[in-house]
Amino acid sequence: GHAIHALLAAHHNVLTFHSSLPLAETASTFAEMLVMDMLLSDETDPAVERNLLMEQMDNAYATIMRQAEFARFELIAHEMIREGATVSQVSERYLAELQAQFGEAVLVDDVFRYEWLVVPHFYGVPFYVYAYAFGQLLVLSLYRQYKAEGEAFKPRFREILAAGGSAAPVEILAKAGIDVYQPSFWRGGFEVLAEMVDRLEYLS
Repeated sequence: GHAIHALLAAHHNVLTFHSSLPLAETASTFAEMLVMDMLLSDETDPAVERNLLMEQMDNAYATIMRQAEFARFELIAHEMIREGATVSQVSERYLAELQAQFGEAVLVDDVFRYEWLVVPHFYGVPFYVYAYAFGQLLVLSLYRQYKAEGEAFKPRFREILAAGGSAAPVEILAKAGIDVYQPSFWRGGFEVLAEMVDRLEYLS
């Protein structure tokens, strides 16, 4: 995926070649979706199909929900620290956020209050993690369009990749006919996940 992205954007100069953070994983993640499609379409063993789908759902959680929660916590933590909070207070808040995320579905052990301390992005690349959630949801929504449009989708997708970093993500996507301000576009991505859940329930 990254190689294809680079190849299509190769006509740009060094300043506009590299895609911006929200679009950096578009080609590679989309390619992963296509590989998973192929694996699932050829699979006849329900147990293997279930495992493949569970891996997809695990990845979706780790990339969307977890990273979105990290992004929220990062904003909260910076505000708390500005107001003089201690590490213990920030850790307590992290645990509370984690428990709220899972509700009664998962018992979160108290030791997880310290998990935020080992997330390297919080120190090395602050306010970076939102791009993981955005990128994964973008790919799911694009994938939904691809499944609906087939061949007609391909030139638009190539246009997104060929743009490199020559414009803001919203502009690059708009030129390809994608309005990121339309909730219906993003709903398409969540529908892909819902279909995976439905299939998993059927196989269970």
